[in-house]
Amino acid sequence: MTADFQSLKSFDFANSTPHLWVFKDSSSATRFRTFYVQTEDGLNTQLKDFIATEIERITEHTPYTYISQTNENSCLSIDPTSTDFPQLKALVDRLESEHRITDTKDLKGAKGYVVKFTSNGTTVYAVKRSTSTWKTSYPKKYINMIFSNGELSGVEDNSFSIEKNFDFYVINNTVFVANKRGFESAMQHRAAYAQAFTLLQQTPAFSGLFSDITPIIEYVGTNSIQLRRMAVIEKKGIYSRPNFIPTLQRVNTTRNWGINFDLSNNTIIPCETTASTIINVLLDHRLMSEITDNIYDVPDATQV
Repeated sequence: MTADFQSLKSFDFANSTPHLWVFKDSSSATRFRTFYVQTEDGLNTQLKDFIATEIERITEHTPYTYISQTNENSCLSIDPTSTDFPQLKALVDRLESEHRITDTKDLKGAKGYVVKFTSNGTTVYAVKRSTSTWKTSYPKKYINMIFSNGELSGVEDNSFSIEKNFDFYVINNTVFVANKRGFESAMQHRAAYAQAFTLLQQTPAFSGLFSDITPIIEYVGTNSIQLRRMAVIEKKGIYSRPNFIPTLQRVNTTRNWGINFDLSNNTIIPCETTASTIINVLLDHRLMSEITDNIYDVPDATQV
């Protein structure tokens, strides 16, 4: 992924050839419908200018996880095969002339758009989900007006706006996510962590930790942050380690965490009060500073 990141950083956007595709959801196996939109030279220059600025801004990348976040200069890296992008790529790699848009109706209702920047045999796919700016004006609901020569005039306006950023970029074998929410929405990646919690509840090694798993299910609910955290718990799987419960009982007593246990069958008794602590423990996010001996609940952790 580091090699792909360097390729992204050194990509010659100024001398690349851009191609704009819009995509919509599809209930078919292809997942998407795509349409090629021809763009004039002035717009192409603007696209190349602002993506170059965006890539220059990004100086580092870290692995994508369900709870990882970006900062103003970072992005997240992930294998595209774990996303819906390969299906989208197959469609936008088709011959442009055979899928060219002919009517603005094909632009309306788009889930997002992809700009392919190609230079010296390498392609960067820059993807953006549709936002409120990606729509024509509202000729039936509003009157569009311009102010000129001291007066307002009514005009017909079917223009579109493109934001000067993208949600994620794909080069070679890596996706670099600049806007996590946009990426997850465009690629339906959120569904993965909701499904992960459903599967986790059905896993005996996890459900068997508790005298009653219901308080954990109720605590998580449909909250997207909590669902992300449960997906991380499933992926880490520290609960399946040998002697996990005895170890937790010992540390819980030493640190006075307040977690309750059913000693007759060595299970955790969760409740509304302790659910948050239990989840942080299962995340391995309750950490102690060796300098101060203070204990912290951290939002994410990278092992060193």
